[in-house]
Order: sequence, then C-alpha cells, then structure tokens
Amino acid sequence: MAKKARTNTLANAQSAATTMTAAAEARLDNFADDLGTLLGHAQNKADNWLGQRKAIAEQLVGVRDTAVRLLAQLGIATAPKPTRAAKKTSARPAATATGVKKKRTMSADARAKIAAAQRARWAKQKRAKD
Repeated sequence: MAKKARTNTLANAQSAATTMTAAAEARLDNFADDLGTLLGHAQNKADNWLGQRKAIAEQLVGVRDTAVRLLAQLGIATAPKPTRAAKKTSARPAATATGVKKKRTMSADARAKIAAAQRARWAKQKRAKD
C-alpha cells in the first residue's frame, strides 16, 4: 500500500507540474500576443507622426518658396547666408598690408589706472582674509 501511495503521489506531482507548465505557457502566449499588439500600435503611431512631420515640412517649404518669390517680385533680394568665417569676430588687430600685425599700445595713464585698480582688489582681498 505504501508503494501505491508513493506512485499516486508521484503521479499527482507530475500532473500538477504538467498543469503548471501548461498554465505558464498559456500566460506566456497571452503576454506575447499583447506585446505584439502593443508594438504594432506603437509602430502605426510612429509612422503616422513621421507622415505628419513630412507633410508639415513640405508645407513650410512651400511657404518659404512663396515668400522668396514675393520678395523677388518686390525687388528685394534675399541676403546670402553668412558663412562660418564671416560669423567669427576676432579681438586681435587686423594685419596691415605687409602682413605684420599692428601692436596695440596703451597710454601710461591707462596702465596706471589698471595697476591702481588691481592693487585695490588685492588690498580688499587681503582685508577680507584677515
């Protein structure tokens, strides 16, 4: 009888494992179906947004072309786009005709004012430190 009980217990365990496996597979299949549906909807929305973006871009190009055409009819030429080199400004002095850069000079009064201002900053810093 003990053998029969063990056999029944083993059979029950195997059937429970089979049932659990089948339930897990069913849940996994449902999850895969839901995920596929979700990804399909996301792809459709992305495609719609890209289509709308392209349509907006085409409309803006049309508006720009119309504006350029109207400006041309009025005799107003559009200014060319500035290049990167034209945008840059340099703080350095321009070169002379010989190619030598002009040296900047500062008057003695200007140097004295700058030196006095720096000494005042140092004194203020020293007072704050003490």
